[in-house]
Amino acid sequence: MPSILYSTTCYIKNDLYHLRICVDNNDQNSTNTQITTDSSTSIPNDITIDSIIPSLTRLHLIPVNEQKLTLVPREIILDHILSVKQTNTRLNGNRKHSSDISEINNINFTRTSSIEQSRRTSYSTLSSLISTVTVPRISTIRRPPSLARLFSIQSRRDSEAHLMHKTLVKLSYVDVSNSIRWNIKRLEIEVDTKDIADTLQLKVNLCLSTLKQRPHRLLAFVNPFGGKGRARFVYDKTVLPIFEEANIIVKSIYTQRANEAKDYLINEDLNEYDGVICVGGDGMFSELCQGLLLRTSQEAQLNINDPQVNITQPKLRIGIIPAGSTDAIVFGTTGLNDPITSTLQIIVGETLSIDIATIHNEQGFVRFMAAMLAYGFFGDIIHQSDKWRFLGPLRYDVAGFCQFILNRSYDTEVIVTLASSDSSQSTLPMSNVNDGVESSAMSDSQHLTNNTNSETIGNNQIDNTIKVLGKLVLSTSVFCKRHCEKCAERKNHNANKTNSSLEITRRGKYTTINCLNMPCRTAKSKFGISPFVHLGDGSFDVILVKRSWRTGFLRFLWQVANDSRSIENLPNVERYRVSEVVIRPIHINQKRCGNWACDGELLCGNEIKIRIHRQVLNLFASGIQFDNIEENTSKKEKQKTKCGSFFRCKKRKHCKKDINP
Repeated sequence: MPSILYSTTCYIKNDLYHLRICVDNNDQNSTNTQITTDSSTSIPNDITIDSIIPSLTRLHLIPVNEQKLTLVPREIILDHILSVKQTNTRLNGNRKHSSDISEINNINFTRTSSIEQSRRTSYSTLSSLISTVTVPRISTIRRPPSLARLFSIQSRRDSEAHLMHKTLVKLSYVDVSNSIRWNIKRLEIEVDTKDIADTLQLKVNLCLSTLKQRPHRLLAFVNPFGGKGRARFVYDKTVLPIFEEANIIVKSIYTQRANEAKDYLINEDLNEYDGVICVGGDGMFSELCQGLLLRTSQEAQLNINDPQVNITQPKLRIGIIPAGSTDAIVFGTTGLNDPITSTLQIIVGETLSIDIATIHNEQGFVRFMAAMLAYGFFGDIIHQSDKWRFLGPLRYDVAGFCQFILNRSYDTEVIVTLASSDSSQSTLPMSNVNDGVESSAMSDSQHLTNNTNSETIGNNQIDNTIKVLGKLVLSTSVFCKRHCEKCAERKNHNANKTNSSLEITRRGKYTTINCLNMPCRTAKSKFGISPFVHLGDGSFDVILVKRSWRTGFLRFLWQVANDSRSIENLPNVERYRVSEVVIRPIHINQKRCGNWACDGELLCGNEIKIRIHRQVLNLFASGIQFDNIEENTSKKEKQKTKCGSFFRCKKRKHCKKDINP
């Protein structure tokens, strides 16, 4: 049986309920236990902090008369309760406000004084008085025949006032019936006396004080120019009232220049805050990420210019309120760019640990990567769109069209270090793919670390091996979702421990090279560029798109926009799950090199090295629920017309033969 901490009766929507604060039994058989409504159940007088278990505490609302259809929830877990407050007084019978009672009394007093005055004045004076004084109309209430009419008017008013007084308590909670989109719901609870309302409010607030993961003071940075200037409106009209309702103190800073938030986080005192939030797009989040990680590195006295440095995790969490153009970070951590959902996840204290990568060039540290680094096509889009900022978000589409028409490719050498889990899986079949490759797994890794011009392994053999590796990754790929098992398995990962990982060197002309730490989902790409990349497993994806005709690259873009889950099956695309990568453009005949872009910002460098750091940043986010994603995708695919079949990728029938020769 669950322990009952507090119990009372109340009215909700004119129906009588038993309201109880209970702590569920941790026993396995407690799932089938129901709370009895017997009045003889022993109820403790006071709630103590020691008796409250936050994860097991619930607010039960049990109707006295069983109802078939009702919107009142049977139980609300403590973690989803936002606030409880007392409001005005209501009526019991016809549910009118107590202010109506005083209005009726004032009307009766006005009418009585008018009659007495009319006796002393003439008929004309009375007519002028009635024309100037407006008497509000009283709504008539039908009452059944009763002997109460024989009593005086004053006694009847006293009895009505005694029966009509009820105290109202407003309870706000988070509705998570939709696992992706969260909403706020409010219950108006009527109790008999103000003492009961005070006790209920005290008990619920005492239970809420045990939720240690919730923030109490936040520092908010608002980009008033982000997302066509709607960030300030979203924050002032939608986000800030919710924080005030949840009794969270927020200090708001409206930024006026670039890197203002980054400089503030590095130089100012942050000890009084429980978290930092940003209202804007991916660029605003990048500023907060850079500022917190650089501050933590300075406090730990780390040599950030060392490519092998291991960064430490900041104490503060970062929350993101989407109000930008793409909002790829929010799409990858919550599933959609809804400001209310992100605000509620900040309030309840949801925590999601993500990987962060360090970027170094030949001169030292450049910046941290949270979502994506691009060289080539997507970097050129960022470079071109910066010149057309007057177009707003449309500048990305115009710049993308121009770069597609140019169809540039760049001669580049890429050295990838496969993640330890993927390299251990790939050593087994490599000896069976090519007869010219030695049977030992160690010898295979040694051959692949050599240059592509090696006499032992030819280019065709390497290409065949790469295809097998890509199919192995695809066969074991799963979405990173809430409470991801793969990210949880690697919590004991030691960053200082060096594993013998497999290195692969690739050289050729590539239209674009993308390093993705997140899927980079947007409103225009449901699954993102790399749907199966995990947020906290200590690895990231590298996607190489080789030079091809415009139709081949258009096919790649079509896959990214519609369904990129099998993007590595395209003939001009390679995908790797890596822990490190070195990208080295090759200058031939002084041809123009491509542009670098990381999280929407341009970079400089002749050689870039990216190294992942596992779960070094905590966000106010819950992760994504992929319950019905397969069903929704299959329905949309059936509705597609046949004219787009040319751009969609079909799996080859002999894929299994290549994997199991």
